[in-house]
Amino acid sequence: MLINHAAQIRALSPSELEEFVDDWLAQRYKDYHDHELWRGTGDMGRDVTGYVTDRRMEGPWDNFQCKQLKSNLSEASAFIELGKIFKHSADGAFSLPRAYIYVAPLGVVRNVRHFVAHPEQFRQAFLDWWDTDIAGALVENQIVKLTSKIEAKIRAFDFTKVSWLDANRLVNDPACKPALVKWFGADPGPGPRGVVPDEIQASESAYIGQLLRIYEEKGQGSYADAAAALACTKFGPHLRAQRTRFFDSVAFDRFYRDSTPGEYLQNFKDEVFHGVFDVHCAAHEGLYARLTKVMQQAAVLQPSGVLGKHASPQVKQGTCHQFANVGLMPWDC
Repeated sequence: MLINHAAQIRALSPSELEEFVDDWLAQRYKDYHDHELWRGTGDMGRDVTGYVTDRRMEGPWDNFQCKQLKSNLSEASAFIELGKIFKHSADGAFSLPRAYIYVAPLGVVRNVRHFVAHPEQFRQAFLDWWDTDIAGALVENQIVKLTSKIEAKIRAFDFTKVSWLDANRLVNDPACKPALVKWFGADPGPGPRGVVPDEIQASESAYIGQLLRIYEEKGQGSYADAAAALACTKFGPHLRAQRTRFFDSVAFDRFYRDSTPGEYLQNFKDEVFHGVFDVHCAAHEGLYARLTKVMQQAAVLQPSGVLGKHASPQVKQGTCHQFANVGLMPWDC
């Protein structure tokens, strides 16, 4: 059954919408160094802020103004909310944001869409309407006249950086997927298979080196490198299978790191580790026998949650090679 996540976002409370947007920004690590959720009175027109650098609000920052309403965001509300930014920036509370985004799950009225689409008209409307339509709505029981400082802020602001998001636009942002998983149990879907490069990569050298020593113990003679083992009729197919498992697990990690909250992947790895740990520690008739038993156990594990649902046997087996790679569960000791 197809789940309407946009409808679920529209059903959130105002405070929940702010938290949802904060979770969304947590995944936009390519865009932001950090982010912050502002709560309660005194937010000065900021709901959720995304910081481009470690200078936070002393550097470039974006403001996400969340408006969970019973109807589309009105023209008056759009002017008042952005007007708060100009007022408090003129007072010295913070610099102007790099971008300003209205997050209105039900969307915005036609006039707001018009102004967003015509940045210079938007700027001029602020200058023309401030004293008549905006000044009395910014601070309770106070009239905030258009001072020269406020006017300077309006003229300095880049109105091309004003935009809006409704629930559908938010859902369609790829970075929103982890928040949908966390809040609504969305299924990120199956991850892609891995691609095994012809050449041995530095990222796999540790566990492969361990396998070469296991092959030496199991067979006769030594293997100078992976190429020698791959050329061996006895161990070549085995090593190719292990590389397939490793790169399937790497592709799995990459996909779900971007499509689920960070703790999901860590929980999956913890369950695989504890699911095979006792087998790894048990007594075996040689290192190759231990490796085989661990691989057999990993294949039949049933980790919990959505990642367990999509983890193939080779992903769970490849995850064990990742443990060996970092020395957490080495194969040759």
